[in-house]
Amino acid sequence: MNHKLVIIMLFLLTVCFTSTALAMEGDDNPIDKAFATDINGAVNTVEMNYVAGKYMQAWKAEMDNVAAAIKKEYSYDEDKAGIDNYTTAYEKVADAAGQVEWLNWSNLNENPKYRSFGTGAASASLFAKAQIYKQATFNLLNTYQGRSGSEPEKCSYTFTYSGKGAELTRLRENQ
Repeated sequence: MNHKLVIIMLFLLTVCFTSTALAMEGDDNPIDKAFATDINGAVNTVEMNYVAGKYMQAWKAEMDNVAAAIKKEYSYDEDKAGIDNYTTAYEKVADAAGQVEWLNWSNLNENPKYRSFGTGAASASLFAKAQIYKQATFNLLNTYQGRSGSEPEKCSYTFTYSGKGAELTRLRENQ
C-alpha cells in the first residue's frame, strides 16, 4: 500500500474519532444558519449540486481564515508552516472523502474507467468535503482559542462568513 495513502487514512481516522463532538457542537454558526434553508429547499440535482458547492466553498474559506488568524499569533516561519501543513493535509482528506462518497453512488460492478454514477454523486461528494472543512475549522478554532490561556479575549475569533447561503432564489431566477 502506498505510504501517502496510509498517512491520509490514519489522518482521516484520527479526525473522525477524536473530533466529531467538536463539529457537532458547532452547528450554531453563521455558515450552517445561512445554508439551512437552501440545503432543505433544493429540489433537484442542479440545485443540490449548486448548494453543496457553495457550502463547501464557504467552509473551505472559513478554514483558511481561521488558519490565517492563528498564523498571526506566531513569529517563526516554522510554526506558520505547521499551520499550512495542517490545512494542506485537510484538503487532501477532503478530496479523499469526496472520492469515497462518489464510490457510494456508483455501480461497483462496472470497470472504474466506464463506471456510472447516480445523480446525487456530485452533491454528496461536495457535502462530504464540506464536512471535512467544517471539522478542520472547528479543530483550528479550538486550537486558536486554546492559545489564549487565561486571556480568552486575546484569541477570540469571529466567523468571517457573512453571506446568505447559496441564494437558491437567484439560481432559480436565472434558469
